[in-house]
Amino acid sequence: LVNINYYPTRFSDNEGKTVTWADITVKVPLAKKSLLQCLKIVREPRKTKTILSEGKILVNGEQLSSTDMHCISRYVHQDDLFIGTLTVREQLIYSLGLKRCETTLIGVTNRLKGISCGESKRLAFACEILTDPLILFCDEPTSGLDSFMAVQVVNCLKDVARKGKTIITTIHQPSSQVFNMFDNIGFACPETYNPADHIIKTLSIMQDEREFLERVDKIRTKFEKSTFGVMLYRKSHGQESLQKVIGNKDLKKRKMYAVSFSSQFRILVRRSFLTRMRDPLLLKVKLIQVIVTALIIGIVNFQTQITGPTIMNLEGLLYNTIRDMNFIFLFPSISVITSELPIFLREHCCARIYSASAYYLAKSIAEVPEYIILPFCYSVIVYFMSGLYLAVKAFVIYCSVTTVVTNLAISIAYAGACIFGEDSLALTYMPCFILPNLVFGGFYISFHSIPIYYQFISYVSWFRFGFEALQVNQWLNYKTIPGCEDDATEVANSATNYCPAFSGKGLLVRRGMGTSEIVILINLAILFVMLIGFRIIGLIALLLRVRLTK
Repeated sequence: LVNINYYPTRFSDNEGKTVTWADITVKVPLAKKSLLQCLKIVREPRKTKTILSEGKILVNGEQLSSTDMHCISRYVHQDDLFIGTLTVREQLIYSLGLKRCETTLIGVTNRLKGISCGESKRLAFACEILTDPLILFCDEPTSGLDSFMAVQVVNCLKDVARKGKTIITTIHQPSSQVFNMFDNIGFACPETYNPADHIIKTLSIMQDEREFLERVDKIRTKFEKSTFGVMLYRKSHGQESLQKVIGNKDLKKRKMYAVSFSSQFRILVRRSFLTRMRDPLLLKVKLIQVIVTALIIGIVNFQTQITGPTIMNLEGLLYNTIRDMNFIFLFPSISVITSELPIFLREHCCARIYSASAYYLAKSIAEVPEYIILPFCYSVIVYFMSGLYLAVKAFVIYCSVTTVVTNLAISIAYAGACIFGEDSLALTYMPCFILPNLVFGGFYISFHSIPIYYQFISYVSWFRFGFEALQVNQWLNYKTIPGCEDDATEVANSATNYCPAFSGKGLLVRRGMGTSEIVILINLAILFVMLIGFRIIGLIALLLRVRLTK
């Protein structure tokens, strides 16, 4: 049914072997997993540089492109990979003999109790046949299962095959019961032999032993000339058979995805939202972290009185707000995003359940409520405990800035995670990008004091725009600063009565910041544009990663 030539590259240490299986002719390194992945046109991340496949894909003599092959086939991986906080029904919105466990969480190893190994394996099949593929490739479907569960899994495969699907699978040392479930066995096995051992011994080709090659070739030739072999060849290469296998005279009309973009988006939003709500490490721990951090900041700066010496304290508080909104959310989010990338790549690249853009957009939208509530909790605690300027308008602006900066930090996390792909790489290199923005954010060095050759960093620093917005929101409301009523007090004899400025506007001027409320709106707009920009960068990086994975 499928005809592919497969060659190891110069980077591969394994010598390729030519294998003939039914109508499948393949040249592969000595690994059955590579064989199945080549037939299905599947590549795991970073495997594309070590192996290379060439040739044509023929379904009953008709050539198919890799895109067409993706449309009619699916690949069931040996290792099961799911979102552990979803139930079986939520993972599928479908059932494959899984009715009894449909409301059970899938589970996370060593963290969250879930379904059994056999149920997990059947769930993997169910996920792949959701889109009604015509050909199903299975990599060791009984691996890691006891004999009873192996029988249940093979029974599921047999049920699928009875519905007119073509199933190609590898199997490791099947039990006698599992082995006897196969419909057709070509060579009779002696009664005292283990069937699997008999097949391996009969068809194995020992290196540098010509008689083994001749024996296998003789077996193949006799089968091709037999009545059954001729009949099978005619049946499998006829036009009628081709239409039965493909299921559609015009393969081009088959859609890449089973449902529309809007349906993909709607279901993925719901799934992402449920995932966030159910994982204690993603929500509960983060909420506790935000509250504890805010309480510490609030206690340290509790009801600070506005005087000359305390101005620096409140400026530090405002800058610390921007810094907290970055570091509390940015780096943990990188680990969360990279941990979900393998699931996304399998569901998108292999199963073709949804598009990359639908996943990315849905995940971004589903997280919005969380990243509005958490910065709001932080803002309420810090703002009212620390003694910042009490006014409804000022508080709303403070909350708006913290919310936008938080979501900007998440956008940066998306971009970093999609670019690097692994949290270890992202967490290693991202500080090299973030720290310069932190240093030139306007607190450690005044804007007008930054050397000209570093000023470009300041103008792209989201710390700067967030800090400046909070500074203007706080100090523009103070016409005079208590204890600093005139210019004479700006130069003092000790730190106890030091006054950097006699008014809030004067303080902003000394910092090189704007002195009107329009600056707040401009900075919020800039932060929002940066938020969208980093999301787009993340999407582009994700699409490139998908292309390299194929």
